[in-house]
Amino acid sequence: FLSFPLYTYIFLPIFFSTECNSCGGLFSSPSGTLQTPFYPRSYPNNANCVWEIEAKNNFLVTLSFGDNDYIEIYDGPLNTSPLLGRVCSSYGLTYTSSSNFMAVRFHSDSRYSGRGFHAQYQSIPTDHNTSKFPFCL
Repeated sequence: FLSFPLYTYIFLPIFFSTECNSCGGLFSSPSGTLQTPFYPRSYPNNANCVWEIEAKNNFLVTLSFGDNDYIEIYDGPLNTSPLLGRVCSSYGLTYTSSSNFMAVRFHSDSRYSGRGFHAQYQSIPTDHNTSKFPFCL
């Protein structure tokens, strides 16, 4: 407490959390990280995340996974592009888009919560030698 004539000031600590359970978004930098809310702790129930990655023209997008649960990777925008793969606990997989755009969708149900996933993306020139890996169905 600090007291001055006619006024009393009470200083209370205010705490702000840097955590939020929002996820997804549009990414346009040459490289970056995607992760589920609260990673490496458990993600919340009913999470629905969509990440859209857009590289410069004449570049492709590669996406490499650390650990994960269930993720879908699309070769372009989510609603209009073919599914590149469904990733199910597949540490170390890498996917490459056929254009400068990739979408990733993560959805959790209302019953189970897990550690989630962590992935790195990078834009690479279209003439870069890449290969696509198998995926789970």
